[in-house]
Amino acid sequence: MAIVVKKLVKNAYFLYKMELVAGRNGMNNLVQWVHIIEDDAVSPFLHGYELVFTAGILNQSDHWLLDFAKKLNQSGVSAFVVNLGPHTREIPKEVAAYCDEVNMPLFTIPWETRMVDMTRDFCRRIMQNDNVENTMSTTIKNIIFNVGDLESQILQMERYGYKRSDTFCFISLLADKKDSAEYEEYMDRLTIYAEKTARKIHELFISFTYKENIVFVLVAYTDEEIESFVKDFFDYVKRDNNEALVHMGISSNQPGIYNQEQNFERSISAMEMAARQKESVLYYDQMSIYKILYAVKEKSVLRSFYSESIGLLEKYDRENNTDLVTLLKTYLENNGSLQLVSEKMYIHRNTVTNQLKRIETITGFNPMELEDKVKLYLGFYIQDII
Repeated sequence: MAIVVKKLVKNAYFLYKMELVAGRNGMNNLVQWVHIIEDDAVSPFLHGYELVFTAGILNQSDHWLLDFAKKLNQSGVSAFVVNLGPHTREIPKEVAAYCDEVNMPLFTIPWETRMVDMTRDFCRRIMQNDNVENTMSTTIKNIIFNVGDLESQILQMERYGYKRSDTFCFISLLADKKDSAEYEEYMDRLTIYAEKTARKIHELFISFTYKENIVFVLVAYTDEEIESFVKDFFDYVKRDNNEALVHMGISSNQPGIYNQEQNFERSISAMEMAARQKESVLYYDQMSIYKILYAVKEKSVLRSFYSESIGLLEKYDRENNTDLVTLLKTYLENNGSLQLVSEKMYIHRNTVTNQLKRIETITGFNPMELEDKVKLYLGFYIQDII
């Protein structure tokens, strides 16, 4: 959890005479903590997403502050504040230009402003913000999983600016798992990427974990803003250069807080399907017939239907070293064209016809009859989700 720079420094202009000198386009950068640093040698030990204060005590050359700014940026610092006084009397133009270039907000405060007062205040704001975000994560989970009194939970949300009439879109995220420690670290980075992306669009953003997944809740977003979120998020993912494939399932953008548990389940269904199909993103609303199949609560019904159709062919193929499943799928995907199946599988048309008759004998479904063809096709759809 983090707070954006513009929210963190709100009222600091009046309380501490803080002024923004450069890096205005980075005001939506996330800040997780605050440090006072005078020696740039410690910058490699930063975690990233900090706001750094300095008086420039070691500033004894014309290029010191520029080098300091560059090292902070390389360490992932979100913004920094210079205490103007005997050590650093002004901000050189090249420093301001660099901060504008890398979108790192640069502030100044007068010498009489005590940095210790500001850091204490900012740390308190960060912790308060974390408490609010943790509260909202718990509240939305309680609503989804029907824990506690619904009306009390909704009033809790409304206290923090979330309206019961807002639209809610759930995004479930899963990454291919490798080393457990590395996986946790990567999922933490994905959460930061999502929050950075979301805060540029809206202030309202909730995230929580569910089993091994991360769930993001986009509140009061338009469909276009959701698409923009997805695009910008995956831009961060690409720059991360991690080999793990990320799978994202996106629910409907549904108005009203009531009955959102079903919408949450839609994001999970879309994510699971994205993982099975090795896709990065899948919108529930674009899942066509899979929406119907995922809505079936008794999965035993689906497994039974599959076992009595495609499952019979799979068993026959295993026992007889044949490949009737592939032939049937090719036949269905090519609109029942014997010629196309013949060409794609390098077998004679008569052989295709004979194999289709054998499939009818094994399953009881005639692939050449429309009704049975639909049932067999349905068996393949079920195969994708069980």
